[in-house]
Amino acid sequence: MTQFQSSNYTIMSEQEIKDQIAQLKSQLTGDLFKDGETQQAIYDLKLKLQPEIETQPELDNYEEEECLYCGS
Repeated sequence: MTQFQSSNYTIMSEQEIKDQIAQLKSQLTGDLFKDGETQQAIYDLKLKLQPEIETQPELDNYEEEECLYCGS
């Protein structure tokens, strides 16, 4: 099982990160301005799964969803 360390020194498994992303996605309203903090939290978690997306956002293939950089 893969584990990741977060900024508060809690070790999270890959599944825990994915579960947290899913929980955050369920809170999205569709309003770009209201969802900003939630989208950032999702992105931060995705960075833990795929650190390379910070410099290469095109590699972000998590669930084939919209690009957070361009909003497409």
